[in-house]
Amino acid sequence: MELFIIRDGAFTLNKGKPASNLLHYDSFGKRYLDIFQRVYIVGRLFEREDPTAKAVTGNGVEFIPLPGKRGILGLISMFWTLLIFSLKNAKKGRAYILRVPGTIPSVFFWILLLKRIPFAVEVAADPYDSYSSKALDGHFLSPLVQRFFVWLVKLQCKYAESSVYVTNYSLQQRYPPGNMQTSYGFTSLDLQEEAYAQNPKSLSDFNMNTPHIVLTGNMQGSMKGHDVLIRALAKIRKVGINAQLTIIGFGDNTDYFKEMCKTEGLSSFVTFAGKLSSGEPVRAILRQADLFVLPSRQEGLPRALLEAMSLGLPAIGTRVGGVPELISPSAIVEPDSVEQLANKIIEFLSSSELLVAYSVENLSKARSYSACKISEKRNAFLNCLKKVSNS
Repeated sequence: MELFIIRDGAFTLNKGKPASNLLHYDSFGKRYLDIFQRVYIVGRLFEREDPTAKAVTGNGVEFIPLPGKRGILGLISMFWTLLIFSLKNAKKGRAYILRVPGTIPSVFFWILLLKRIPFAVEVAADPYDSYSSKALDGHFLSPLVQRFFVWLVKLQCKYAESSVYVTNYSLQQRYPPGNMQTSYGFTSLDLQEEAYAQNPKSLSDFNMNTPHIVLTGNMQGSMKGHDVLIRALAKIRKVGINAQLTIIGFGDNTDYFKEMCKTEGLSSFVTFAGKLSSGEPVRAILRQADLFVLPSRQEGLPRALLEAMSLGLPAIGTRVGGVPELISPSAIVEPDSVEQLANKIIEFLSSSELLVAYSVENLSKARSYSACKISEKRNAFLNCLKKVSNS
């Protein structure tokens, strides 16, 4: 049976072929071949070369490109292309996974529903957070977009024959599955053994004189809260904590955040590492860090946080999405609160014993998300999807 994975994801090129940092063949497409004979990944293709990305396609896996457009105007410009594509490719006897929230999966949803073709949803984030005014940089249409997508994701979950959530319970509470018997919860991240530290960090591993903080997150918008962390860093340096910050990621807002660092007098203390290939290049920076901070305004189950935890890094996050499923309540602050975040960072960086305790806790928690444990859950979901798609 053929499987179509319909995403809003942005794909680029490497030597002229579709490529991605996270969704490349070995880490993504190939794993579905355990259950399905052929896999088609649908996403937006931005026709620019990216040497850090890896090939999406391979034996049994193909990529179907849609126009590389962003935002509401982008959707309008590609709507007819997307509608014709959906009508042409929605056929019975195939399996479909719609990764929501998103515009491309949502158009496909209506066509599948009209044709009475069974499908599954993968709920990867909470649109209440993803389309908030803060996350969309204050766009005047954000309240309308937010309400629409919250309603739509609830509807998609209701009518899906099978569902998977990247959280164990957080997203399920707001967007309940239509059928509890065919609903699953697991992350889309595969943490292989090489992703794990052998042991938690010890007291001597932490540099309390010039502590190193890391944030991994794209800067396409403001959803990851880079601005909050930059302002919090300015506060903690004023009280005598000589922290350094490395930001891993890229996006249209990079220059804006660099300018913010200048305004706050932090240019010498913040490093923008740019876009790195997934895996070892990112882990090399995380291994040198003393603290990971994820001040997001929206999340599903954050991959970046899990990757940091798997290396035994103490971590601070915000109360969004599945973050409370991963780290201790005492390591969580409210989103958009510079004051809370600054105080929490000061608390962590004032005690190496506390950092060691969180290192032990985080590494242990990350072990429960190992690839072998997740693959069992994933294959159970895919077998269920295959069964309902055949009915």
